[in-house]
Amino acid sequence: MILLKRHEVKTNKPSLVSRLGQGSDHIFHALFGAVGRGISYINKHTFIAVAQWMTFHVLVRVRKVYVEIKHRALANPHGKRMIDAVRGRGEVRDHGASFYLRKIAEKGNK
Repeated sequence: MILLKRHEVKTNKPSLVSRLGQGSDHIFHALFGAVGRGISYINKHTFIAVAQWMTFHVLVRVRKVYVEIKHRALANPHGKRMIDAVRGRGEVRDHGASFYLRKIAEKGNK
């Protein structure tokens, strides 16, 4: 690309690639102008507002996925037992639990 541009500058003739791209120059010029104009509107306050807006929409979609996974886990008896165990509501038996877990289980039953 650099060699093509160097040849163009030396001979003052556009290369084949430049001639093919001339038809789309105005499109890219308008596009880059619009992007530049859009960026010029961003200051501290608008940046924070846009960041909060984007974060909200990302978190809404993440929450939907989480709720769907939780729903599927609760539909499965083994999954429900696993979720209860993670929440600390699982069964604690004397023969397999440590002293610490039995103590936590006793506090939960009171």
